[in-house]
Amino acid sequence: MPSRQTLMLVAALLPGCGNAIYAVRVARASDEVARAEQLGAARRAPYEFQYALEHLEKARSEALEADYGDAIQLAEVASDYARRAVLLAQRVERVEPGAVSGAR
Repeated sequence: MPSRQTLMLVAALLPGCGNAIYAVRVARASDEVARAEQLGAARRAPYEFQYALEHLEKARSEALEADYGDAIQLAEVASDYARRAVLLAQRVERVEPGAVSGAR
């Protein structure tokens, strides 16, 4: 059984871990949102892009209140929806030039 000192040390270090995990996840989500924005996802995948933006903003808000568990989950959702926006923006981009090919 772990000693009381070990448990106290682990408990003291846990908040730092949440902060570090949050920092990695929010950086990943920010990069994905920026990539989506560069691809024009605001116009081509507006729902997914806006959903990602809102979750990223809320993740940052939760982190300011030191609620890292929620912040991490929100950053993961933001990252997921930003990736979806990227995929949709790329798919639409590929389709647009060929849309005229059927007209004669």
